[in-house]
Amino acid sequence: MTEKTQQLCRIQLPAELKSLPLFMERVIESAARSGMGEHKLGAMELALEEAIVNIVKYSSHKPDSIITVECALKNGTEFTIDIIDDGPEFNPLDRDTPDVDADITHRPIGGLGIFFIKEMTDGVSYARKDNKNILTIVMKK
Repeated sequence: MTEKTQQLCRIQLPAELKSLPLFMERVIESAARSGMGEHKLGAMELALEEAIVNIVKYSSHKPDSIITVECALKNGTEFTIDIIDDGPEFNPLDRDTPDVDADITHRPIGGLGIFFIKEMTDGVSYARKDNKNILTIVMKK
């Protein structure tokens, strides 16, 4: 079976927190146009925000760092978001899953963001290609 992919949006902005609203607007607009339901849009919005904020805070140390976000619809059912940055190699999926049942005073700081992304989406994957980090979020319609 041949996979059919329809490119829906591509946006490239400075790796700064002030870029976040425009990333969010373009991706959510594309997902809504593709027929994504309200519940899925809300989860997607939270996952996307978490991923971009983490890149801005931890990966983009050069003043000219950029983030590229590409959205596509695969086989008419899977909305994918590729979040691409040129920071140092870092696979957030390699982190241990935090113990969300542990007392908050005994829990290490961090690690909840990727946990939430995994929980709120239908899939997340990481790749390193051409010296770029690529985090792919999948939401099924």
